[in-house]
Amino acid sequence: MKNTENKNEIMLEDAARIIRLDGSNSSFEMKNGFLTLTLNKDGEEKRFDRVFLHRAFPHELLWEYISVTGEENREIGLIYNVKDFDCDAEKILRTEIERKYYSPVISEINSVKERYGFSYWKVKTEDGRQLNYTMQDTYRNIIHTGEDSAMLVDVDGNRYTIKSISDLDRNSYRKIELYL
Repeated sequence: MKNTENKNEIMLEDAARIIRLDGSNSSFEMKNGFLTLTLNKDGEEKRFDRVFLHRAFPHELLWEYISVTGEENREIGLIYNVKDFDCDAEKILRTEIERKYYSPVISEINSVKERYGFSYWKVKTEDGRQLNYTMQDTYRNIIHTGEDSAMLVDVDGNRYTIKSISDLDRNSYRKIELYL
């Protein structure tokens, strides 16, 4: 029992050490294709050769409350807002977050066919591309992300976004209506 208490104490202690990251105490840059962090804390400079960004609120606050973790998935700090950094660092952070959370925006649903528990989708994106993907357990993999928006997840874990379900044309809406 005492071992469990010790582990909990360490976890709570670690949570209390989470640092607010901003332009005054940290800098981000890309090196060899990886995001790196230099942290200045209490006069000491610590370098992290590879860090990862995770949105705390991925659908509501896109550029706020970004968790920064190291290679062992241990949280280093929290970015309250990417605007707290200079223009270059903000651009790097935005690019890295957009890459991680990339999700084509569906503007039109051309067809949905069901076979043996799978649904096969043909869609058009906002940028004019035609995409085909497959979903399994379609009802579970269409996730409402707001009052009028949805995220669709295919069998490979790729995400697709519908910004406004009500803005879909009539034919597209009829194809997805069954699953909503």
